[in-house]
Amino acid sequence: MDKKLIALDLDGTLLNSDGIVSNATKSYLQKLKEKGYIITIATGRILNRALVGTDGAEFTNYIVSDAGAAVFKNNEINKAWEEVYAHGLSKDIAKNIASYYDKDKFMTINICDRNKIHHYDQTVNITEFLENINEIIHVSVSFINNEFVEEYLKIFTKKFPMLKVEIMQDSFGEVKWLEIAQKDVEKYKGITEIAKLEGISNENIIAFGDGLNDVDMLKKCGVGVAMKNALPEVKEQADYITSRTNNENGVVEFLKEYLVEI
Repeated sequence: MDKKLIALDLDGTLLNSDGIVSNATKSYLQKLKEKGYIITIATGRILNRALVGTDGAEFTNYIVSDAGAAVFKNNEINKAWEEVYAHGLSKDIAKNIASYYDKDKFMTINICDRNKIHHYDQTVNITEFLENINEIIHVSVSFINNEFVEEYLKIFTKKFPMLKVEIMQDSFGEVKWLEIAQKDVEKYKGITEIAKLEGISNENIIAFGDGLNDVDMLKKCGVGVAMKNALPEVKEQADYITSRTNNENGVVEFLKEYLVEI
């Protein structure tokens, strides 16, 4: 068997609507891991929230967090998640983004490190606010109304050409927001770095997703799989669509057919 990497989004994909990974899914992925498959989470969540949502993610080898801004390896001997890399943002950039806060349009600016999401809403001094943050992995901006997302996509793209600014939406909601990170950040890049470390060719990477920030990895990975519950524009870019949703162990049911049933 050629060594394979399985990359899994969390919300709307691996996690069900209760925000957990079913025992059946955890058990199946653990068996795949023990057989030599490289199980990788690829999520927009920060590391800490990815671990909470997966009950420690012991069934995985790696986590690509912050939509590709950071990669962590599961060191099972030391019981720790070791940083492979992190492409963070400077405090000056975060301060510049925060300067655009408009209480009539913005809900909050989320400045994220690996362990916590810090919510900025102009009620505190931004310089003092940033003093309590050691590192910034990425920034997300939520708005009062979706109409402001397109407006600020144009503004931030023009004002910050050195950054990657993209619209995000999950399959289970209508709300859109902006994700901001270093220019070259994407889930696919994090996945390919892991593939290089593990000696896995792109054709042997199977990626699952449902939301807008999954489109790129589904297009570029050897096998792209959209969830049955995925957004239409995600399904359009996939090689396959699962026959079941994230609430029906859709990932596992697909893998049982595509791979050898375990």
